[in-house]
Amino acid sequence: MSAHFQRDRKRLVSRVNRLVGQLTAVRSLLEQEGEDEARCYEVMRQLASIKGATRGLMASYMEGFVRDHVQLAAEKGTLDEFADELLDVVRSFQN
Repeated sequence: MSAHFQRDRKRLVSRVNRLVGQLTAVRSLLEQEGEDEARCYEVMRQLASIKGATRGLMASYMEGFVRDHVQLAAEKGTLDEFADELLDVVRSFQN
């Protein structure tokens, strides 16, 4: 397992747990019966928070990944392959 994964595991799991809590809150709001304008706004706020938290999780994970794996790719002489794979992943998050 990669060093960044071992090093950052607790922090990353904590971020995921917060996301799970936010998603659970959205589900609860959506499952409630009746129409409530305030609830509609709260769902939108929660979804915006989830988007931000997901981006934060990705940025945090990607930072550790890049730092560790660039060094490994350089040592193996596979920087071009690494760059291609990383760019594919980055492009997938732009959509």
